Amino acid sequence: MFENFEVKPLFEGQVHERHQFSLYIQGNEYQGIFHDGDIHWFNPHPQNALEENHLQAVESKVHNLMTEHLE
Repeated sequence: MFENFEVKPLFEGQVHERHQFSLYIQGNEYQGIFHDGDIHWFNPHPQNALEENHLQAVESKVHNLMTEHLE
C-alpha cells in the first residue's frame, strides 16, 4: 500500500508530546501527526491525490501501525 513508514517523537517527555509519521505513496511523501487516535495530515494532504476509498485504507493502515508502535 505504501512504503518507508517512519515515526519520530515530537516534544518527547513534555505535555505536548506527539508522534510524527511519514510515508510514501506512489512516490509522493506525506507526513502527519498522530495524537489521541487521530491523524492530522500536513500539506500536501493525501486527499488531494487519492480517491476516497484509497485514502480511507491508508488512514486505517496508518492508525494500525501507529497503535502498534505506541504499545
